[in-house]
Amino acid sequence: MSRYQEDFKAEDGVLLVRLSGTFPNELLRKPANAFQPLIDACATHGCKEALIDATALQAKLDTLEMLRAGEDAAQMARLGLRVAIVTRPDRVDAFFEDVAVNRGGEIRVFTAPDAARTWLSDKPG
Repeated sequence: MSRYQEDFKAEDGVLLVRLSGTFPNELLRKPANAFQPLIDACATHGCKEALIDATALQAKLDTLEMLRAGEDAAQMARLGLRVAIVTRPDRVDAFFEDVAVNRGGEIRVFTAPDAARTWLSDKPG
């Protein structure tokens, strides 16, 4: 099992996040929002958009953990944050995005970085 790592860098008003290693599922069992480090980094760098590269992330979430992740992701919209996640095609799970979007989240999952950047640059009306 490789150590979970979150790397943050702000570029042109967008927080670039690279996730790698094995996701620690226990983060989804704690009361704190699993996306709190991203929320804090956005606040620190004055970013309202984040592009997450999760292509190097290993994760195995059950249905309840996926539900919790989607709920936590949706909470970022209340802070005015839009988030695009890029992952490998074999890691796409529509349930996560459905949960987040159905709860008002501004979050989408992509397999192509260019599509993710395009979505982030298309500001909602």
